[in-house]
Amino acid sequence: MGGIVTHDGSASGDEPVAAINVTSLIDIMFCLLIGFMVATPLMNQEQVPVDIPFAVGVPITEEEFDLSVVSVDANGRVFVGALPLDADKARWTEQLSANQKIIDDKVAYIQGDRTVPFEVILDVMIALKEAGVSEVGFVTNPRRE
Repeated sequence: MGGIVTHDGSASGDEPVAAINVTSLIDIMFCLLIGFMVATPLMNQEQVPVDIPFAVGVPITEEEFDLSVVSVDANGRVFVGALPLDADKARWTEQLSANQKIIDDKVAYIQGDRTVPFEVILDVMIALKEAGVSEVGFVTNPRRE
């Protein structure tokens, strides 16, 4: 039952040698391994709430701030420098493309109010990418000590 009994080839021929058949054991282990590999990605993992921290970074110059910063106020209105963009998001790419500083440098900074939904910031990032901006930075407050 589950084993093979053979003779060891000795002269007497009476001594049986017992060996375990490991083929079925390996088959079961591979089935379990595949089962765990398939089931693991399907398990729901709780998402960690993210509290975006203050950051330490290199300050930008006043000229860069005036011409390269896209601001989003608490009401969700979007500005380039001090000039407001249309409420129509479809025109944002066209209006951002008109800003020569952003187009030449291919760099823009987003200054978003803490209370603005991330969806609005994402819309600004998409419009900047469509306008040809390759680098986007975020304006933050200095780290609180």
